[in-house]
Amino acid sequence: MTNSRKAFESIKRQYDLDTLREIVEYGCASGIAHNHVYYRETCEFFDEHEEELIDYVVDTFGEEINSHYWNININHLNGYKNDIVWTFIESIAQEIIDEAETDLIEFNAESLTNDEKITLEELSHA
Repeated sequence: MTNSRKAFESIKRQYDLDTLREIVEYGCASGIAHNHVYYRETCEFFDEHEEELIDYVVDTFGEEINSHYWNININHLNGYKNDIVWTFIESIAQEIIDEAETDLIEFNAESLTNDEKITLEELSHA
């Protein structure tokens, strides 16, 4: 697996916590991942980060998902690239939200009195 996290960092920079929550809830197909809606956008992202994307998707979901995407996109390379990118973004969005919520819980538990606790929404808008 590649050690590069450029694709991960790119997604983290492009979408705020509220948008990431919506990506998790509704999926990229809803259009919520506004920088990765059209094939030209997803294919460009795939081409820039191919190794990281495929490694992440296969490591996270197993080789079967990669095979599945090839099989449902026979003779449609752009469809395959799109599916890999959207799967990556949706999974990364969940990871980022989980990390932010864990950080908030730890921050509230360790650092603040009950009167000083903040919500994830307040933290994301700070």
